[in-house]
Amino acid sequence: MTKSSYWTRHRIMSKTGSVLVFSAVGLLMLMSFSALVVDLGFAFVARNELHNIADGAALAGTRQLGVIYEALPYSQQQTYVMSGADRTAIINAVNAVGSANRAGSASITINSADVSIGQWNMATKSLTVTATHPDAVRVKSRRDGTANGPITTFLAGVMGFTVMNISAQATAALTPISTTLPGELDLPVGISQQWFQANSCNNNIQFYPTNSAVGCAGWNTFEASPANASGLRSILNGLDAGTFQTPGVTAGQTQLNFIGGNVASALPDLRQLFLDKGAVNPNTGVFEWKTFVAVYSSTDCSNPSGAITIVGFATVVITNVLAPPAGQLIQGTVQCQLLETGRGGGAAFGTVGTLPGLVQ
Repeated sequence: MTKSSYWTRHRIMSKTGSVLVFSAVGLLMLMSFSALVVDLGFAFVARNELHNIADGAALAGTRQLGVIYEALPYSQQQTYVMSGADRTAIINAVNAVGSANRAGSASITINSADVSIGQWNMATKSLTVTATHPDAVRVKSRRDGTANGPITTFLAGVMGFTVMNISAQATAALTPISTTLPGELDLPVGISQQWFQANSCNNNIQFYPTNSAVGCAGWNTFEASPANASGLRSILNGLDAGTFQTPGVTAGQTQLNFIGGNVASALPDLRQLFLDKGAVNPNTGVFEWKTFVAVYSSTDCSNPSGAITIVGFATVVITNVLAPPAGQLIQGTVQCQLLETGRGGGAAFGTVGTLPGLVQ
């Protein structure tokens, strides 16, 4: 072999060796990257599963809170303080969702310390943990050393990653009612949106006479048109007899037909409905009727007339109805911190729904 042939062969072998080294390094990097992609993909899927569990658990816990409120008379709703038994019922509802679902191929147990119950602030989007009149539940689902164990990697161990800690969090709340089902509204009356801008809840309101700061309201015939006193009396009699069902209403979409002016001829019918539907409040000894009514779009307290969009709903305790010859008067109190069966997501007019929604 000549000297030149030797060096040529040596250079070829050297290059071959370098290629093998780089190929080995490249293959190791490719395997490591592939391992990381596989394990990160699995962790990403598991985190999505944890997020779904947190969403469902928060909704289930808050719905249980709504069920608790539904069992209370309205006077106790306003002063409700969560008991230890109620908290346990909420946590059980939360964990029922976790145990019925899997994240990363494992059933999920949610620590009681990862369940926060309190009041949701819609403006600041924050939860204040409190047992006093709670309306929201926050849940954190996790797979880490605290609960359910971390995710074990398949291939990333070659890079030193043997486990991954993942978690997800969600908050559900009972928020103002946005929709009512047929039959849930009690009276063919509405409150002007302006009343809530000028007054706080637990203040008095008149449904007759109207066209004043305190009488910032009006009559309607729901979907019946044209709205008139005869149709109003027919509705009142139907409500009393159980033969008329009020329509379902969606805030921001549904329009109801309002009556402007004097409809004193309907007062005897309303008084009879009041007497038949009302009862003596055992706490105050006052005869009253708790009703659920619509709030209509308006910037003043003038008598409403014609088709007007409904913007929300409110609870009013009717305390006095006078009909001729005793007088002409309908009085009540707009209540706050009360719950009615309905879906949330609406504008705040003092009443929230017992069907929760996700807020965070």
